[in-house]
Amino acid sequence: MKVKTVNISEINENSVKKISIGDKDISIFNVEGEFYAIDDMCSHSEASLAEGEVFDCKIECPLHGAEFDLKTGEAVTLPATRPVATYDISIEDETIYLEMDENA
Repeated sequence: MKVKTVNISEINENSVKKISIGDKDISIFNVEGEFYAIDDMCSHSEASLAEGEVFDCKIECPLHGAEFDLKTGEAVTLPATRPVATYDISIEDETIYLEMDENA
């Protein structure tokens, strides 16, 4: 299911925008003009990844410093060991769309 989200102009380069779709919080990152979308909640502890720091296409959890790859969602450093979900993005007419499961 393709879900319309925000205009690309709403997310400055090297920043993030947290959105809600239903009861799910998702962070959309603009890293040097490339967009990535992941679940906002750290898989290790309840912390918003939108509040973390981005570097080398990874997001660092603001609570315990676990890092996640923005392309794959994989946990690349401890204390996190489980990945976070990622979402395919398409851009049409300057609008970001996420590909989500029907049950999301």
